[in-house]
Amino acid sequence: MKLPKYLFYFLVSFAIISCSDDDNNDAEETISNHFPLTVGNSWTYNNETTYQDGASTNSQETLTVESTSEEQGVTYYKLESDASINEKGFFTGILTAGSLIMADNQLIYNGELSVDLSGFGLDLDNLSIPLNNIIVFDAEANSGENLTQINDVITRNVNLPQVGTVPFTIEYNLRTVQNEFLNSYTVNEEEFQDVLSAGIIVNLEISVSLSGFQIPILQSQDAIQMTNYYADNVGLIKSETSINYDFEELNFPNIPSIPDFSMEETQEIETYIVAE
Repeated sequence: MKLPKYLFYFLVSFAIISCSDDDNNDAEETISNHFPLTVGNSWTYNNETTYQDGASTNSQETLTVESTSEEQGVTYYKLESDASINEKGFFTGILTAGSLIMADNQLIYNGELSVDLSGFGLDLDNLSIPLNNIIVFDAEANSGENLTQINDVITRNVNLPQVGTVPFTIEYNLRTVQNEFLNSYTVNEEEFQDVLSAGIIVNLEISVSLSGFQIPILQSQDAIQMTNYYADNVGLIKSETSINYDFEELNFPNIPSIPDFSMEETQEIETYIVAE
């Protein structure tokens, strides 16, 4: 018996769709391992920091997965550094100040980011930004996609000589973004395969209230910018941090001028021990 043409097309289409579904079911989900967090894994970095006056410092630091803990079925990984506070890299310092979670091809951070305000010539404590469930990278996100964004406004009272106590307002906006995916990337003459990069940007704005006026000290700017590179089955292979504060000229008596500040830091992998 000859099938009607429309029925023939229907059966062919159904067969193609069924085969396609079977192929999708058989395909295995790709699992990212761009930061292997087995206890005992370690990475040694060469850290180089350059300041606006041309001065530079160099140090070496080893980061180690020290321990794990579990809470409500979630595994938290704790990293430790063998470097002193002054020799720690900026990003590795953040990593050791909190804990990491690896879930659904995402690296998630819980801890804090400490922004040093002591060098501003004012009696300002460090700004501590709490970071809860911050997505550091997402291997399934698109390039340029924002992963996490947090913001807040903090007021600090500062005692200025011959002026008294005045309120400083600090506004911050922190966001993480998934950057590019690279087939290969070379660090320290070693070529790494399947590399992803992700960024952390902190926008800061600082003002002071004087005589009923809100006076800007630091206009809104991306003061801290980090770009980090992760290789599959290796982990963090490079971190680049740029910190820039461009302060306003203040022509007010008894209020000290604040010099601009800039710093560039690079952390590059030297050796690593990783159990996949």
